[in-house]
Amino acid sequence: MATVTDASANSARPPPSTGAVDIVRLLGAMVIEAARDPRQFSVAAVFRAWARRTSIRLASQDIIVNFAVKKLLLVGSRELSRYILAQYPSREGFSTGSLKRSAMAFLAARALTISDDDEWRRRRAFNEAVLQPGRPHELAPDFVCYTLNAFAAPVASVEELRAAMGRTMLAVAFGGNAPPRLTQDVQRLFGLVQHPLKRVLTAPWAYWRRASFYERLRALWSARGGAKPSLLGIAGRSAAELDGAELIQQVPHWMFTFPGSGTDLMTRTLALISCTAAVRARVLAEVQAAGPIDDASTFTRLPLLEACLVETAHLYPPVTRTFHCALAGATVGNVRIPPGTEIMQLFPLFTGEDLDGNTPARCFNPDRWMGSEPVSSFDPFLGGARQCPGKSIILLVCKVALASLLVKHRLRVDAPQLSGPTLPAEFPRRGLHFHAA
Repeated sequence: MATVTDASANSARPPPSTGAVDIVRLLGAMVIEAARDPRQFSVAAVFRAWARRTSIRLASQDIIVNFAVKKLLLVGSRELSRYILAQYPSREGFSTGSLKRSAMAFLAARALTISDDDEWRRRRAFNEAVLQPGRPHELAPDFVCYTLNAFAAPVASVEELRAAMGRTMLAVAFGGNAPPRLTQDVQRLFGLVQHPLKRVLTAPWAYWRRASFYERLRALWSARGGAKPSLLGIAGRSAAELDGAELIQQVPHWMFTFPGSGTDLMTRTLALISCTAAVRARVLAEVQAAGPIDDASTFTRLPLLEACLVETAHLYPPVTRTFHCALAGATVGNVRIPPGTEIMQLFPLFTGEDLDGNTPARCFNPDRWMGSEPVSSFDPFLGGARQCPGKSIILLVCKVALASLLVKHRLRVDAPQLSGPTLPAEFPRRGLHFHAA
């Protein structure tokens, strides 16, 4: 059983549990919000607001949500969240949650994100060898070139931006030696991962598409020697510990980040920069003074632009939730987690907080990330052992694309909802207007 010794075992207790009335209130809130504005309705937003209210009523940041057919520990305290994320995934400590495991297993049963113990260590070492986190990637000059080529034309919508990120992905992952349909394939497959009912209803088509997807990946792996520099090429020299099927199942996550969470992060950053005139002027000046944007070293001299991405990720996290399971149980501080407990972490519960737990007014303030001292204990790219190994690459690609769109194409993304003194809790899903400044 995983333990930490800052409180005695005798004082540790399970978190309080919701009752039937709480679930009725949740369902009622969803009905009311859906009727009030169906186009802006968000199940996640309603659930988070309900969780905060319920947490206050139960006088506990961590609560057991009792859905009758299933119980979930909803983590609301930063301390417990940090502790869970800091642990190596293990069946003796905090394993991958069954909800996440069953969903992701459809696409890649041997993926890093649902691995534990020795399998996790081996796959993590491979991913780090390929993605090279925490330092400039050896292929950074190639990645800059690929990104600029993909964003050579202006974009006029989120979908056009997503398509450009998809083209960037094909070049970064495969050296451009890949059919464009792979971008749509990986997006649709991840859509099935995230929607189990859709996966069941479309089972024959879903499994056929998955088989076709992997057939293309295997063909690209066989032909990797003739492609331009790419992640797949580096994987070829780093695969000693993995068999062929295991290696190929690491690739979908590299792919989806670009048209998925990477596109979301860049869209939101563009909009927040555009709606904050003073920040936009400073970003443009910084990019123009740093040097030519086709030089990879230029992007090591853009601290404000990177701070804008980090600030956006804290305000509107690109990864919003993750699931774990305490198979053997755990005691963390004064919280006792019973064996077999399923755990859900909703990261927007921590956004906007500083290190003292204060929650200032929500505003776009990238300057708070310009100093050397951390200002928040929350890491939107996950923290501890589970930190995203591709963080450095996606930040580089986003910086290059943003520099091209803001300076070369003079793009603005206006959103009335982001122009007020306080930012909304949810990033607007509609009302974004792309235009040249």
